Amino acid sequence: MQLTKAAILPHLLYCSTVWHFCKACDSIKLERVQERGLRAVYCNWNSTYSELLNSARLPTLLNRRLQDIATIMYRVKKQLCPKYISDLFVPNNSRYNLRVKEFVIPRINTTSYGKHSLRYVGPLLWSKLDSKLRNAATIGEFKRAIRKMDLKGLACGYCNGCPLCNS
Repeated sequence: MQLTKAAILPHLLYCSTVWHFCKACDSIKLERVQERGLRAVYCNWNSTYSELLNSARLPTLLNRRLQDIATIMYRVKKQLCPKYISDLFVPNNSRYNLRVKEFVIPRINTTSYGKHSLRYVGPLLWSKLDSKLRNAATIGEFKRAIRKMDLKGLACGYCNGCPLCNS
């Protein structure tokens, strides 16, 4: 398992935030690669993919990418990231109390370049996180808490049932 985590998983997660919005069939293929690796490690050909993930204590690749997007939003909020990334998101400067609206969720014209973009998914996912989690004191504390969560349920709704979320 250590060899799989050290040799295979980094290749599946490298620049995952960039290619998160690729075709759903490509993301499903990557999930299958992780599944095959776990089956080979445990020599278990009968268990489901979720059972294998639970025994390895790993999230799905989709969930890991959503966790990374949430981490980016934390860094933007705390001004811990480069300016070119911070400029992607518009902070909400409204004088009205709008509950969780820390970032403006942009209006979109198309699904391909609107709903499936970091500029849209980041603030939407951030607004659905718990306030205690959003107000974590340090990045380490935030990462420890976010790695324990399943964010797929929070992110659904931005894709209207795409094949990736239905898998």
